[in-house]
Amino acid sequence: MFRGRSGYWCNLASFAALIAVNLAAAALPSGVRRYEAPSSGFQVLLTPGTYSFSIWLLIYGLLGGWVLYPLLRTNREPFSASPLPVNFLLSCILSIVWVTLGDQHPLLSLTALLLQVIVTASMYRRTRQILRPAAVEVWFVRLPFSLYFGWISLITLASIDTLWDHTRGHEGNLWQPGLTLFLLLVGLAVACLVGFRWRDAIIPLTFAWGYGAITAMPQPYRVVFIVSGAGALALVVYSLWISFLRTYERD
Repeated sequence: MFRGRSGYWCNLASFAALIAVNLAAAALPSGVRRYEAPSSGFQVLLTPGTYSFSIWLLIYGLLGGWVLYPLLRTNREPFSASPLPVNFLLSCILSIVWVTLGDQHPLLSLTALLLQVIVTASMYRRTRQILRPAAVEVWFVRLPFSLYFGWISLITLASIDTLWDHTRGHEGNLWQPGLTLFLLLVGLAVACLVGFRWRDAIIPLTFAWGYGAITAMPQPYRVVFIVSGAGALALVVYSLWISFLRTYERD
């Protein structure tokens, strides 16, 4: 479908549209996610904040390198990664839909995120199948998609938690943190399984960053604070073990 560098140009157009929509959403009051009550649990990850949302700057910066490098490089420089224009276009469209919907339509927003997880997982898998990647491919192919897939997965868990909270109407009861704790355990399992399968230490580190954001914010339930903090610490240790394991297997 795409020949030569046309796929890379398609990626550039998709990425430019995504950045434009994000900038517009940040500038317009309707594009800012707001909550009537203080954010708790996974909702912290959907609330604009310096800690949790600073990772988006890193992700978009690295994705910008992935988009621009193939167009600017010389033919002598190594870059064997496929442009993945169709998948990346779908990912950008779904991200635009999610940003546009905001928290006004939580069910539709969650649907867009679930589809985006599937598309991003496909791209992530392709990047992990590159044999002996060059340094530039590690930085501008593997790293951005590890961060992107990990963070989108976390945001999806946050949206599930928020949708449940929205449906329950903020009812106060002993079982309210139950789903949050369950999702924390699901995220922990996903990070460990994916990280071990692909020997990727970035995935658990990304989840650790999100869990740290949850711990850093005031929580109405102490058990959520304890589990998220312990999970963040465990994921950091696990990512270090994955790094040592990958180095050992490489030797």
